Formats: sequence, C-alpha cells, structure tokens
Amino acid sequence: MEDKRVTQELLLEEIERIREIMINIALKEGLVSDNTVKVSKVLDKKLNELQEIY
Repeated sequence: MEDKRVTQELLLEEIERIREIMINIALKEGLVSDNTVKVSKVLDKKLNELQEIY
C-alpha cells in the first residue's frame, strides 16, 4: 500500500513538472506547435499511468 502512495506522489510531481513545461512552451511557441504537442503527449501518458493506479 505504501509503494502505491509513493508511486502516486512521484507521478503527481512529475505530472506537475511536465504541465509547467508544456505551459511555458505553449506560451512561447503557441498551442499547436510541434513541441507543445509532443510534451502534451508525454503528459497524457503520465496521466494515464496515474489513472491506472486508482
């Protein structure tokens, strides 16, 4: 049970970090830039991983 919570907390931290990166790129390059879309896909994968834990 503890491992699940640690994994969840680490994922949440990583998701927040990736989200901030995506926002910064989107502000600089636009919402539909290749880089924004790439980071968005990474973020989606991490969110899916988090959803599998629940």
